[in-house]
Amino acid sequence: MEIQSITGMSLPELEALCVSIGEPVYRAKQILSWIYEKGATAFDEMSNLSKNFRKQLEEKYQVFQTKVDSIVQITEQPGCNQATSLISSHLQGGKAGGEITTLVSAHPPPLTPPTRGGGRSGGGAELLPTFQSPSQGKREEEGKNLAQKKRLLQDNKLDITEKFLIHLPDENVIECVLLREGRKITACVSTQVGCAMACRFCASGVLGLERNLTVGEIVEQALHVKNHLQHDERLTNIVFMGIGEPLKNYDNVVKAVRILNAEWGLGIGARHITVSTVGIIEGMRRLAQEGIQINLAISLHAPNDIIRSKRIPSNKKIGINNIIAAAREYFKTTRRDISFEYILIDGVNASKQDAESLARLLKGVQCNVNLLPVNPVEEFHLKPPSQETIEMFCKTLEKHGIVVTLRKRKGDNIKAACGQLRLQRHKFLWKKEELFVK
Repeated sequence: MEIQSITGMSLPELEALCVSIGEPVYRAKQILSWIYEKGATAFDEMSNLSKNFRKQLEEKYQVFQTKVDSIVQITEQPGCNQATSLISSHLQGGKAGGEITTLVSAHPPPLTPPTRGGGRSGGGAELLPTFQSPSQGKREEEGKNLAQKKRLLQDNKLDITEKFLIHLPDENVIECVLLREGRKITACVSTQVGCAMACRFCASGVLGLERNLTVGEIVEQALHVKNHLQHDERLTNIVFMGIGEPLKNYDNVVKAVRILNAEWGLGIGARHITVSTVGIIEGMRRLAQEGIQINLAISLHAPNDIIRSKRIPSNKKIGINNIIAAAREYFKTTRRDISFEYILIDGVNASKQDAESLARLLKGVQCNVNLLPVNPVEEFHLKPPSQETIEMFCKTLEKHGIVVTLRKRKGDNIKAACGQLRLQRHKFLWKKEELFVK
């Protein structure tokens, strides 16, 4: 019998469940308070529920169906490329002179290889290292040291980015990211296991698409991030910009948005939630009619169809002008500005002519453009432009009255860009499988 997860349920669904068991309706809000306010991950932590009720719940349901497999931590001081190690670790850190990273084990990695969907990439790979779990006493001591060092880093205005590798019930893994920018604390969540869009700069699609994530698997990513925060920190934003195309998992994503936004859920304001898409026009139109004041981000990455279709194969069927028209329609319906994501790739889409073309394309669109130098992915052999080129691109757009934000790259040298940790884990398991067969 399949065990269902509570985190995928709305308040009315949980109320109906409680009534079906013979409990009063108000029990539902008690359960949700334990999960979303107090950080409970199991029914036995819910002390104001009777033992018999908890036992009945445990027979058919679980609070969390996912686990944190590992965490990569990166710290950066504004204006400085040097990153700082947060805690001592059994794992080797980053390269000298670059970002130093720490991988913290929550539980050992699975020993069985995951299902392969979409094939594997060839070539050599830097494998995720194996490690041993420390003793309980040592783990507690490291936990105290981590908390102390985090407080010290925050006092010195260091931003800490943490990437979570999340273990799913079917032995698959996904990623979510905790981003800190001053008082703004954001969880970047995945929506699918893998991605069918196969964008030729992104590691998320290298392994193809396995399946959609369930509502609970999406919501739990945000909960893992929230439960990981220090007592004086608060999760303020959610962005659906992790692995997968959110609008290809439309129903589950929208339900997850409503749970994360709900007063009885995480209570994240709608205007602090962003859903990203490569340009799924039908999904954009449906989203505009949902009546939720969330933000829409479109992964554009090119000023015309010729460049875009080479990097984003789905564009051949969609067309960049149709995407811009749908963006205008979205704004007209919701009155919410559109964000266009644009990854800068040297020799591909970052010239002066590209900037001018992009400005013409977006003329009259109520929007802002987020620029991000590409994170190198082994399979694609791409590199970011020079700082001079990046500044030229920004200034060209600004000259045309476009609001531009230049985002920082984080974690490229430890393969922490979108999809890269999952890809590395798969390569590691394939290597183990090949060695075992030999």
